[in-house]
Amino acid sequence: MRVTERYGWSSPASKDHSSYKTHVTSSVEIYSDVSVILQRQLFSSSRKLGGLLFGYHADDHLRIVMASTVGIPDWYEGEHRNELKIDQRFILGWSEALYHLYGGRIEWVGSWTVSTENEECKAQRDVDVLLEWCKTGLFDDRNILLTVRQEKDNFIVKTYAVNGDKTAREVPNMISRSKIS
Repeated sequence: MRVTERYGWSSPASKDHSSYKTHVTSSVEIYSDVSVILQRQLFSSSRKLGGLLFGYHADDHLRIVMASTVGIPDWYEGEHRNELKIDQRFILGWSEALYHLYGGRIEWVGSWTVSTENEECKAQRDVDVLLEWCKTGLFDDRNILLTVRQEKDNFIVKTYAVNGDKTAREVPNMISRSKIS
């Protein structure tokens, strides 16, 4: 679901998005600029990190062209901070700005988190998080969860989506040298 539809806002000049649910996400391309941002987040002093992903679908192929953080920590004062709980105004602001800057082509397509679990727990934790937040509508077959971690000298990226029957699946991904045009 497009974030503007999720929060009840729609531009009078909105494009017809009737094809939005035509294909499910079967592969993910992560633009190199996004990869750099996510790698930098691995070395942040924050204990829990997460943020938003923006991009577009070309049939069943998802291209992630931009990533953001979760905003200013003071926005969440007094709350138990969860890396996927992001101020709705922040999501809507980013989405609306990118939607207009890129002619309706770029939209919120999921969220990312830094994985800090030990090796045995990583994949199961990712799936548990995906399915928990699927219940709120955050993830589906087109809006993904992307997790990043560092193992020795390797930057590891995992992408997950939810099937129509509400089961989790890992989606193949690649980092490309593409740049947003």
